[in-house]
Amino acid sequence: MQPLSPSERKRRRWLRYGLPLLLACFAANHLEYYYRQKRVAARTPSAVVVKAEGNLFAGHNTLGIDESRTAPVDGQFLRFSTLGQWEFDPKTPSPCPEGIRRLSGREALCLGFMYPLEPGGRLKTFCLLRTTQTCCYGPRPQWSQYLLVEMKDPVKFERLAPVTVRGVFYADPQPAQGFIYRLEGKDVHAVSDDTPDVDPVEATSKAKLPLVDFAVLEAAENSKAIPPQLQALNGKGAVVAGYFMNRSETGAPRLLVGKYWWDGVSRGKPPGICNAILVRPRDAAQLPPAWKDKGLFTGTLRIEPDADKWAQNGIACLQDAVLGVPGVAGSALAIDRGPILVIWEEALILAIFLYFSVWRSRPSCQPISVVCPGISSARP
Repeated sequence: MQPLSPSERKRRRWLRYGLPLLLACFAANHLEYYYRQKRVAARTPSAVVVKAEGNLFAGHNTLGIDESRTAPVDGQFLRFSTLGQWEFDPKTPSPCPEGIRRLSGREALCLGFMYPLEPGGRLKTFCLLRTTQTCCYGPRPQWSQYLLVEMKDPVKFERLAPVTVRGVFYADPQPAQGFIYRLEGKDVHAVSDDTPDVDPVEATSKAKLPLVDFAVLEAAENSKAIPPQLQALNGKGAVVAGYFMNRSETGAPRLLVGKYWWDGVSRGKPPGICNAILVRPRDAAQLPPAWKDKGLFTGTLRIEPDADKWAQNGIACLQDAVLGVPGVAGSALAIDRGPILVIWEEALILAIFLYFSVWRSRPSCQPISVVCPGISSARP
């Protein structure tokens, strides 16, 4: 057996060590995406539908869980619509309905909003409500529309995001103590993407995109002319950051992103054409959760040149918008993106590797001299 040439030994080393390493990187790429999706799914145990419930009596905009559209989750899903069948009145107490009484003493899973009964960011005792009506300064809910939850260990307080609480349910009317239902809680999970807030200045700097300045927009209110800084962004990609308001899911999804917070009823500063921008998301999937009141959108900025149409169309509109900033960690896009490398990119890298390690390293063809007996190779 003839010894291998240096180039052949090099080629075989590339194939022996480089190819498995490259394939391992491809596998890690898809495993990272697979487990990232599992983490996102684990944070959202069910298709929870939360909607705004206008409540002028409460004095603020109320969020409520639409149990008729919320998909059941694993285990015994205890609905407030079921608990509401007991119209309890402490002055004329009535017996607990048989259907609810049969659930008492069993493990259940309930979905609602936390109302703290103690100070601090971690709670052992709280009420679980169907809506946020009481979470600010609204009236007390009906007896059958909340549960007293007692946890063994403190859990994180979620101010607006709904939570699922698993524990043992008891129909235990104690109106003197302020409840008729209680839950011995075992665990609490926020029904949220758990996406951290993104700093607008840092995010736009990384993405190399302009951030719309509401101060420039407000300057157009008195002059009735579009500032040059705003006009320069017309038709270009830009980021709008602020408070989410007036969202609509009927027809084409849309919402306002404003400079000032507004609860939709009476608190804060109402949005106007000079302190808010109309955002038209690419699709309904880009709408933020109802309990998310602040964030960023990236899209194409369009400026209305006719001041007479500002009252109807607004001064600026962000079209084809997506939630977050592309490629910035912590944004919804960074979480929802696919694998770092897609299939065609992996195929291209593999082809380049094989080209340089196999084809280019093949020895060039050399002329073969054949010597035959009895034939002289000397020329006359």
